[in-house]
Amino acid sequence: MITDPALLLLLAILVVAFVARRAFERLGQRGRTPASDTPPPNAIVLDGSNVMHWNGDPSAKVLSRVLRDLEKKGLTPIVFFDANVGYKLGDQYMDEARLGRLIKLPPEQICVVAKGVVADEMLLAFAAHHGLRVVSNDRYRDWRVTYPHLAKKGSVVRGEFTEGAVKWRNKL
Repeated sequence: MITDPALLLLLAILVVAFVARRAFERLGQRGRTPASDTPPPNAIVLDGSNVMHWNGDPSAKVLSRVLRDLEKKGLTPIVFFDANVGYKLGDQYMDEARLGRLIKLPPEQICVVAKGVVADEMLLAFAAHHGLRVVSNDRYRDWRVTYPHLAKKGSVVRGEFTEGAVKWRNKL
């Protein structure tokens, strides 16, 4: 068993790099990435499959209100969704372009992962690679070994949608 702290840190860095590389390779196999190689300095990653449930049932309205609130705060959201998002918000598969029209966001700021791909892995790898915060109420407990930065205060921004308004549980 490895007990040297420096070796443990090196091992953790190698695991994160490996997982991030695998995640980007999977995105590349789909023929697109969720955003440009260099996101804007005010970018923030949004777990769309989580946020759309902030008021209970999946809702494009709730998701749109959260997106507009982030934009009002000067942030550029990059949104990741599970492949089944279209069936949750409508009655068919939705790609980035169709979702973009629905939530009024450019398709290049949206990533719908391929069926069988875990959206959490993609969005966390993207956020870790670019040093971005994540908007979600998911605590990502299953991912904290791979992405130890998630334990850092403020790395995951939580919120809710109540009484017709977005309320943030921690500072943006």
